[in-house]
Amino acid sequence: MSHLALVAPYDDLAALSRQVCAELSEDITIATGDLAEGVRVARELVDKGAEVIISRGGTATAISRHVEVPVVEIAVSAFDLIRALAGARELGSYIGVAGFRNVIYGTKSLESILGVHIQELIIEAEEDAAGVIAEGQAMGLEVIVGDAVSTRLARENGLQAILVTSGKEAISQAIREAWEVALVRRRERARAEEFKTILDFAYEGIVATDHEGRITLVNPAAEKILGLSAHRVVGRPAREVLPGVPLDQVRQSGQKHLGELHRAGNTMVAENVIPVITGREIVGAVATFQDVSHLQAVEAKARQELYLKGHVAQFTFADIITRSPIMARVIERARQYAAAEATILITGETGSGKEMVAQSIHNASQRREGPFVAINCAAVPENLLESELFGYEEGAFTGARKGGKKGLFELAHRGTLFLDEIGELSLNLQARLLRVLQQRAIMRVGGDRVLPVDVRIIAATHRNLEAAVAQEAFRRDLYYRLNVLQIKLPPLRERLEDLPLLIKALAEKISQRSGRLSLLFNQEIVARLQAYSWPGNVRELENVLERLVVLRGGQEVEPGDLEEILGAPDKQPEPSLQLPLRGTLAEMEEEIIRHTLALTGNDKEETCRRLGLSKTTLWRRLKSWETVKA
Repeated sequence: MSHLALVAPYDDLAALSRQVCAELSEDITIATGDLAEGVRVARELVDKGAEVIISRGGTATAISRHVEVPVVEIAVSAFDLIRALAGARELGSYIGVAGFRNVIYGTKSLESILGVHIQELIIEAEEDAAGVIAEGQAMGLEVIVGDAVSTRLARENGLQAILVTSGKEAISQAIREAWEVALVRRRERARAEEFKTILDFAYEGIVATDHEGRITLVNPAAEKILGLSAHRVVGRPAREVLPGVPLDQVRQSGQKHLGELHRAGNTMVAENVIPVITGREIVGAVATFQDVSHLQAVEAKARQELYLKGHVAQFTFADIITRSPIMARVIERARQYAAAEATILITGETGSGKEMVAQSIHNASQRREGPFVAINCAAVPENLLESELFGYEEGAFTGARKGGKKGLFELAHRGTLFLDEIGELSLNLQARLLRVLQQRAIMRVGGDRVLPVDVRIIAATHRNLEAAVAQEAFRRDLYYRLNVLQIKLPPLRERLEDLPLLIKALAEKISQRSGRLSLLFNQEIVARLQAYSWPGNVRELENVLERLVVLRGGQEVEPGDLEEILGAPDKQPEPSLQLPLRGTLAEMEEEIIRHTLALTGNDKEETCRRLGLSKTTLWRRLKSWETVKA
């Protein structure tokens, strides 16, 4: 089936059209049918795939009223009418020109040119044709000039008739116009399909109204978000269907409404409403709706991809080198904590690997795809730390960045924030941090908006926070918020069995990083390193090895190298007990233990070490004294 079809009102036009198509090499389906028959034929052609119908005169008009595809008319030119009227003049001087308005309009002006009297007989519909011809006959018309139906009826009434025929030029011109219309229609259909696809698969819900405020479009996303059914609401006033959405207000005022929140059932949506303006006339309004939860997911992804580059946890539990039973228990506990969401407090001496454990916990948690943001609270001045943690708005203080700045809490959204040296926070910042932990929201410095954040806190300190709480240097309520899950890292001197493994692994890493040969260690050197107290723990060990790689790369380490770097180990005298011993043996034992606890800041492990007690014995003693007092 061709994309074009031609319906000729009479046989001669069909024959001439076939001749034109052959000469132009056009593939067009041609059929014959006048008026109602032409409409029936045209419908069949459309059902078979015709995109544009070509016809003439009243048949073209009738077809255009009954089919949904474009109809291109074979124009009846002035030359066609003049030619027919010239033939009619030979038959009589009182001529009636009968037909549909689009065929005969303006023929009256040809009277003076041809020297005849012309009467226009306008046919509005096929059923009117017989009456119009009879009326002309009653007027005394001698000849009827017109289209196929007019001339046929005229002859049936005994009148002479001349058919207005179309020439090849008119037919070829109509074919060219029909192809242009078909091309434009295809483009419009492609655009419509593209537009429909966009609407159908857009995440945003879209509702459009016309100039009367009636809904003309509801896309699938809007049906889902707003709980609507398109076929039930299209055509209804928007104010009835969506009373809380200012579609009528925007249509009447022409002013946009952007970024407003609207509750649709159990869903909170963000809505934008804009007017549709053609020229200077407002012809409708369009509202878009987005599920806030979807916006939050997009925001989280944007934060992760755009703002959080570099905030990545590098270490996992597999990177922790140990064969120490103490450290193995710590790692097992940390793995268990990783599966939870509660805040973790990691305690341990400086350099014992608190951040490495924190990163490992993050990478083993459900937040592993989110950011890992770390800050050393002791390394940032207090006046800057607040803006670093919570961010600031533009103009919050002199020198504030234009547009403001996101704080670490915002950057850590959907991830983990590691607060190292948490014990160094001022009381003012402790209060703000406590508020964030309670409300799960932050407010930027100089801002008035509350921003929700989804962050897991892992805090670390080398200080004894219990003692700091007792001295009112650290907030008790914050301590309890942070100390939900606790991990205490042993110092290196308590896991000396790990030293050979650490020496080998760290030396190789330093050598690869610096491009130097690795070190050679004999048993004497390892023994001397194990005899050192390592107050700086693993960090100090790494620094010592780095110096050795620089000085002795590729060679065997000698005792003198260690003395040059470490010097003679300093044995710090421990505070001695100076108290009079009196009373019973049990009373003297209690006095010694209590004074030692005071000297160590209530550090029970250190107390046990100094007095040579087991933890179980100390616990039993303390419990028995509490029972006696009770």
